[in-house]
Amino acid sequence: MSPAIMPLNDFMNLETEEQVENLKRWKMNYKLKDIRDAWGFKHSAQYYMLLKKLRIYERVVNKSDKFFPDQLSAGREDAYRSFGYAQGQPVTHEPKGDYFDYQLNLTLSGPDVADRLERIAHFLKGENKRVHIRLACSVVSDESSGQEQQ
Repeated sequence: MSPAIMPLNDFMNLETEEQVENLKRWKMNYKLKDIRDAWGFKHSAQYYMLLKKLRIYERVVNKSDKFFPDQLSAGREDAYRSFGYAQGQPVTHEPKGDYFDYQLNLTLSGPDVADRLERIAHFLKGENKRVHIRLACSVVSDESSGQEQQ
């Protein structure tokens, strides 16, 4: 019988080693969605941010499950420069410490856009660092809306 997922408040009261061991056991028997549901998290980003705040992310998340910004297409920066986002200057800064980069360049329905923005909002809740954001939204004409990308 697999160990039951304990309530979030009980989990938070455990020592760090106990938290890590419990999460490793649960990951063998449950899906991430099961853990999220047990803890009342709407999005996976909330789970991962909790692990980072508890400083156990590296010990719990499998390397194959992690997202690295380098995995994005190499041509992304060229595409942004062609649209004027980098103002003709290549992006040359190296990330320091915690780093994430989330970019969208697609056409979605209003509810889908709202869902993506809500996920980003949940991810950023509680983040005390300054965040740079550039957001541009426009309505697509009916004739080009058939070219929706996912």
